[in-house]
Amino acid sequence: MTRCCSKEAGFTLVEMLIALFIFSLISAGTMTALTGALSAKAQVKMRLAGISEIEVMRALIKADMQHMILRQNRDSFGAAEPYILSGGYDENLITFTRTGRVNPGGLQARSELQRVSYIFDGSRVIRRALPNENPAQAGNPSNRILMDGVLDFQIEFIKGNEILSNLSVPSAALAQAGQTRPFDAIRLRAEFKSGQVLDQYFEVGL
Repeated sequence: MTRCCSKEAGFTLVEMLIALFIFSLISAGTMTALTGALSAKAQVKMRLAGISEIEVMRALIKADMQHMILRQNRDSFGAAEPYILSGGYDENLITFTRTGRVNPGGLQARSELQRVSYIFDGSRVIRRALPNENPAQAGNPSNRILMDGVLDFQIEFIKGNEILSNLSVPSAALAQAGQTRPFDAIRLRAEFKSGQVLDQYFEVGL
């Protein structure tokens, strides 16, 4: 009587190498897809943050333009400033006085007026607001960075068909009878590192 000897089933070395090769291909493809997904998510997040910055800036500028008034102001020494509104000179995009400043519950004994400046320092757009309409009064200005990493930022003043790159409204304009508003709207132009350009128009409430 003969006995049959059974061999244990298993994988050969060649089969193992082929399986490892296929697994490495699948792993590489999965890692590439995952890396691409994470990169796309980061880009979307960055773009959304940029859009959010622009929307906040637009909302602030729109509110400021709608509440702009022509009013005599004083400097830090108490002397009358020569201009009630100016802009387009050096880093000063525009400086003016606005009304309608919110004072919730009347917690602070202050006016609703506020002196506001928009500044471009070469890469950042900053909204600077004094705690009071005149710098001679106590308090440090509040600087809010609206945008960073900007290549160029300009504000132009539109009066009818005329476009001005800079504007100064002298204090004497307040005393002139029948004085009309110095401009009708402003045009904001921002250039970003990506090469994109933003053009936006805002009407003034003067």
